[in-house]
Amino acid sequence: MNRFILFLFLPSALPALAQRSAEDHLAAARSAYETDTLSLALAHADSALKLDPELEGAVKFRGDIKQRQRNFHGALLDYTKAEKLNPDNARLYVSRSAVHISQGHLREAVNDCDRAIKLDPNDADAWYNRACADYMGRNNDGAMRSLERAVKANGDHAEALFLRGVVRGEQYKEAAGIVDIQSALRINPDIPGGWMSLGVLQFENQDYEGAIATFTRVIDAKDDEKRLAHYYRADCYYNLGQKDKACPDFRRCAEMGDKDAQFIVRNYCNTDAEKIPKKPGKRRNTVIEF
Repeated sequence: MNRFILFLFLPSALPALAQRSAEDHLAAARSAYETDTLSLALAHADSALKLDPELEGAVKFRGDIKQRQRNFHGALLDYTKAEKLNPDNARLYVSRSAVHISQGHLREAVNDCDRAIKLDPNDADAWYNRACADYMGRNNDGAMRSLERAVKANGDHAEALFLRGVVRGEQYKEAAGIVDIQSALRINPDIPGGWMSLGVLQFENQDYEGAIATFTRVIDAKDDEKRLAHYYRADCYYNLGQKDKACPDFRRCAEMGDKDAQFIVRNYCNTDAEKIPKKPGKRRNTVIEF
């Protein structure tokens, strides 16, 4: 009986679904994408393209969905199709450059960024992506030039401000780097690695009190870099001559498996020594995420 009732209701529902246009499916795909419901977004994008294989923006957008799903091969296939449909879409090359950067294909990324910039010189994302490619290729001067253009095009581009701060730190301009990263975090407090990078620059600029507050925030947030934050916070206390506060952090870091911290616990915390013998250094490697 239940199956019979269900069957009776099905025909009335099917026409409503079938009546959806390609544009309706694309709009639904965009809505699902905004809420990060990626499987639903992809299903709607597929439906839109089945109804209209040349629907403006649909193939490129399906590539964006696949890129967010980390299906880089599928994304590149869609971007190549989209290029044939509309080779003058600057945003297409911005999106494809991000895939190339994620895969470490830096030359291809730069080529796509340059194509985007040629089509739209004021696209902040294109300049930012080019800066990322240069930074990953250890070309900090090139990265800085692109970051200046990105920030000029969009002064609220949090990721560009953050990366500019990181590059300035690597150029030993810690104070300027701190200002940039603080500006970036005011715009987007959730930049991956943002607070840890700020703390490291504060430490290197010998602002130990400020760095302690920043590393405490990383630790309290149970950040993935919690172990390194314990080490740096301990080092701040050590530089302030506060062994009684430094050693609990060194011990916690040692318990989490850090070899340098284990050395310090053995040769400093568990002794009457006032200084760490052959003190190991630390340097956080910044990771740019897409």
